Amino acid sequence: MQEIRIVDKVTGEVKNIECNGFNLQYITSNGNGRIQKVTKLNNGKYGEKYWIKNYVYQPIALKIKQNLMKQITDLSCVNVEKILFIEDTNYVAGEINNNNDWVMRIKKAPSQLTEYTGYLFIIESREFWMERCSNEQVVAHIYSCLRQIDDTSLREPDVKGWKEVLGTLGYGWEKTLSPIPNLIDLMEEFEDDDFTMLKKADKQLRLDLRIAK
Repeated sequence: MQEIRIVDKVTGEVKNIECNGFNLQYITSNGNGRIQKVTKLNNGKYGEKYWIKNYVYQPIALKIKQNLMKQITDLSCVNVEKILFIEDTNYVAGEINNNNDWVMRIKKAPSQLTEYTGYLFIIESREFWMERCSNEQVVAHIYSCLRQIDDTSLREPDVKGWKEVLGTLGYGWEKTLSPIPNLIDLMEEFEDDDFTMLKKADKQLRLDLRIAK
């Protein structure tokens, strides 16, 4: 839990606001009237069916960047704090068109959202699939999205997925319930605590095939 404190320097009045995240906008006396922003949205509702999941996915994304940017130099230019992670909590996969189903994807943030919050990109996931993913799959999904960021724009993967992802994990890695290899040995840098906030499906509905450490 965080607390925002607003102090009126004239009257001395103090207002305390407890919150899980914030999007502050303010104007300074010497800022030429420009609206300044301080944003940290971690956990909250986004529209009718989405939930903000920065508290879950942003730490994982930061660890991916920090550990791989020497090998994948493009990652060094990725500003993870400019990404809003949202998750569709209503979606349920069906048997029709399952091959065209997606688990996680990245898109440019709407211009108005960027103007008022500073977020440049949105990484959108589906809770139905993410709660069924192994830790290795979660890392691979986020890595694949981060690789698409090119400064303030997005680029398409070099193949359907990135070569290093497909070469290591193979086709169909996104939704398989079978164990998959570690992506570029990165899983050694993660601990179980990195994934504790990620909701998992009822174990009676799936086999827990995550690779034990």
